[in-house]
Amino acid sequence: MKVTNTKIYDTVKEVVGEDSLKVVEFLRDKKNISDFKIAEKVKADIHEIRNILYRLYNHNLVTYYRKKDRQKGWYISYWTFNKKRIKDLMKNLHYSKLEKFGERLKHEEANKGNIYLCPSACVRVNFEKATDFGFKCPECGSILNLQDNSKTIEFLQGQIKELYRTNGFSKMGNGIKIGNGFGNGHSLISNGNGNGLGNGHSLGNGHSIGNMHANGNGHKLVMKARISEKRH
Repeated sequence: MKVTNTKIYDTVKEVVGEDSLKVVEFLRDKKNISDFKIAEKVKADIHEIRNILYRLYNHNLVTYYRKKDRQKGWYISYWTFNKKRIKDLMKNLHYSKLEKFGERLKHEEANKGNIYLCPSACVRVNFEKATDFGFKCPECGSILNLQDNSKTIEFLQGQIKELYRTNGFSKMGNGIKIGNGFGNGHSLISNGNGNGLGNGHSLGNGHSIGNMHANGNGHKLVMKARISEKRH
């Protein structure tokens, strides 16, 4: 997968924050730039720049070394953007979203037709919680209304399907595993050695996660993911 500038900025924005983009844009194709120089070029306070740099560093998006200034007597840090880290972060974000949508889908399907919503959107709860609240909103006292959550289920199915459609990581890394929100918690990704899930592992309630097929010589795996709604 090619890492474009757009993907770099989108990933950094989601992981570190939008305020970090000015630093990344400046550092992207440069090496060993002092924090003072960065602050000067992006026209920002040195303390703000250092805060951003440390946040980027916490995600391994930058590297640095320190060198003592002989004239001034203090150490200056020189920073370099770590573009190679972007693919790992993109992959982590992708599977994190997939897991969260899977957990949400499982919850919505388990409570299909039994979701109650406050008219002012203070709370949205299942039947058990609504009963505990006496079918009244604990925040504003309004009567909780039964909500048809079929559209929510369709939306989540669509999001999961789209994540599989745009998955560019099936050939990256080994043994990536998607956590507890997916049915019985099976790993979904091949390990690059021809090992992966077979057929029929389910996502939530009646949603199957595709098939692993080898090519002619059995060396290259392709995962075809599909989300199919269980027919009642």
